[in-house]
Amino acid sequence: MQPCTTLAFSLTLVLVGLASLGCTELRARQHAREGNRLYQAGQYTLAIQEYDKAQALYPDLVPVVLNKGLACRQLLIPGGQSKAQQRTVDCALEAFARLQQLKPDDPRGKQLYVQTLFDADRFSDLEAMYLENLKKNPDDGKSIHGLIQVYVRSERWQEALKWTLERARLESSDPEAHYAVGVLIHDRLFQKGGSGSNASFDPRLGPESNQPPPQFAAEDLQGAERVRLADVGLSHLDRALAIRPGFGEAMAYKNLLHRQKAIAFWNEPERWQEQMKAAESWRQRSLVQGVAKDDTPASKHGL
Repeated sequence: MQPCTTLAFSLTLVLVGLASLGCTELRARQHAREGNRLYQAGQYTLAIQEYDKAQALYPDLVPVVLNKGLACRQLLIPGGQSKAQQRTVDCALEAFARLQQLKPDDPRGKQLYVQTLFDADRFSDLEAMYLENLKKNPDDGKSIHGLIQVYVRSERWQEALKWTLERARLESSDPEAHYAVGVLIHDRLFQKGGSGSNASFDPRLGPESNQPPPQFAAEDLQGAERVRLADVGLSHLDRALAIRPGFGEAMAYKNLLHRQKAIAFWNEPERWQEQMKAAESWRQRSLVQGVAKDDTPASKHGL
């Protein structure tokens, strides 16, 4: 009889344990529902408190983990660097990291984790993550794309160009990869001495026009370096067009890059005009494709 008594006692403990667990989970879900109500009302701080209570009772409820992370994200202030902001960022990141552990097959965990790092300008963390991925798989296109975004947004131009060129090398048959090189270089040249009066100056007018050349700022790209970068961009746009001959956007950026290259030839009006004629030719081709972009109207230069 003793063994039966022992077995009965053991079963009673298991049943009591299950009943207790059910009650705990029920209370956790009540806090979760209240958190959801507060979230919908826009009271995110109070919602987080309810989610914390739910997690204290039952830490593995996936909807609670996800919703807590989303509530923390709602409190993010773009560009904010306060201690409170950093705590909010950590709150979101911890939730989405936990979500990845609980449901590794759910893409939302990774996507929201990475997006939160970007939104919080935690570029060093993103850089480290992508570089680690690339150590394991040097041809990981997603990590290269992510790294380019990190360097563009953190204004690290040389690194952005390096990895944009690397992507074009790895994806040599993709016209978009080559097009991206042209766009990146154009934007750099435009920002560094290629806008405003620099873009509209016509060196053929001569001194009698009372229009002296605009002054470059110290950080502007001039002369041989401007020509070199423009040629790199133009060569990749040519590759994009070789793969996709009707690529109107690439034609439009050929126009823009020739204009940026022309700025290097203010002291050589004939070479300046040569670049501007090439620009206009590509502008006309882009119009045929229904795409036109221009730094400055061609009519200003009488071309």
